[in-house]
Amino acid sequence: MCKREVPQHVMRFYGNTDYALECIALKQITFVHVGNLNDPFDPVLDYVTDFKDKYSALLSYVQKHHPLQLELFKERLPEQNWKETITGWSNLASELRAHTFVFSTIAVREGNHPCDNLYMWGHYGNGHRGVAIEFNATVLAESLTKQDAPNAESPWWEMDYKKEIPRIKCEDIIEFVMNAQPSTNNLEDYGPKLTSVILQRLHSKGEVWKTEEEWRLALKNDETKLKFHRYDIPSTAVKSVYLGCRAAEKEHLRNAFVYETQRHFPSANVFRSNMRSGEYALDFEKIA
Repeated sequence: MCKREVPQHVMRFYGNTDYALECIALKQITFVHVGNLNDPFDPVLDYVTDFKDKYSALLSYVQKHHPLQLELFKERLPEQNWKETITGWSNLASELRAHTFVFSTIAVREGNHPCDNLYMWGHYGNGHRGVAIEFNATVLAESLTKQDAPNAESPWWEMDYKKEIPRIKCEDIIEFVMNAQPSTNNLEDYGPKLTSVILQRLHSKGEVWKTEEEWRLALKNDETKLKFHRYDIPSTAVKSVYLGCRAAEKEHLRNAFVYETQRHFPSANVFRSNMRSGEYALDFEKIA
């Protein structure tokens, strides 16, 4: 899924300090079912094409661009099977949505650390009342694949920000139809373009979110009906814990995060943030 190299570290903001403390104290991260994400456009898996689902429009395209394949195309995908075919692709998208869980984070880049981002603290950090945890991205991925699918590819998805929702194109349909193999159920084997555009929607968001540079861990789970799923993480998974400036004012919170971090992630640091005098900025004081 990744177009670029996965960042070495990623950060997650927790507006609820209880959830952040559970992550540290239980040594677990929580995956959320995609149906529970806040944005109704994330993800959009409705069946959308560039020919408005019209069989006649699809045939016109084939006749214009692939005239020698027109008769074979109609033979392999007759009009009476069209609605059934569309339903099948729509069901595939629904199946993906039904079993996909994600853990959303933000990339940590040199010279651009999310802990300095006032917008993120205000929006995702509950007005600086929350906590941000910086994770080792490689350790998280390795740990999760061991528990979930030892031979799987990296579960990291880089979010792709677009003006429009990716559409299934005529060429995607043609490739699928002309290469169809009834003996296999693996759509990716004979319809990579169609598979790609369906999967692309799982890691596409509107351009309004582009500044967040979101990276997600994505896992499929067919066995649970719950909307949240937890995975254990090792003691090397957490690099740092940052308390929002309003959270850091509470002594019991500071003590709880210091105690649990030192106990479960001994190599991690704990910082409290403070408003910088005279500037729209934060300073970070190491407290453990």
